[in-house]
Amino acid sequence: MKTGLDEKDIMILNILQENGRASYSEIAKRLGISEAAAYSRVKKLIKHGYIKRFQAVIDENKVGRAMTAFVAVKAQPHLYDKVLESLVSFPEVLEVHDVTGDYYCLLKLKVRDREALAKTLDEIGRMEGVVSTETKVVLRTLKESPNVYIFNNLSP
Repeated sequence: MKTGLDEKDIMILNILQENGRASYSEIAKRLGISEAAAYSRVKKLIKHGYIKRFQAVIDENKVGRAMTAFVAVKAQPHLYDKVLESLVSFPEVLEVHDVTGDYYCLLKLKVRDREALAKTLDEIGRMEGVVSTETKVVLRTLKESPNVYIFNNLSP
């Protein structure tokens, strides 16, 4: 599947994923292009939606959200859209994925501790339309990255 990106665009995306605060000067130097060209290419990538936003990645341990859990949710089919709408409003829920299989959706939560997890699970379980949940608590994380590296014009 073609991405519509050339090698310099791909390099810019990879640089910005490594450091979202990379200057146009730094990008230009690494790519061997002018700062104006780097600026123009970044603006084009933003305009065409390749770059969704720039944001800080927070250390969840330092802000009191050290526990990660994945929660699979079963719902009543006719209330599923309402369930999804409610789930995305939970501040503890970082991701909501509509999935295949025995469960309807998969959630990624970051909470303070077991008590906060229990409270959140109780709230989810009481939601109209939720039939059941299955929770997996993360013991340790070996890799967690928001980066999507692109190596050439063809996605694997």
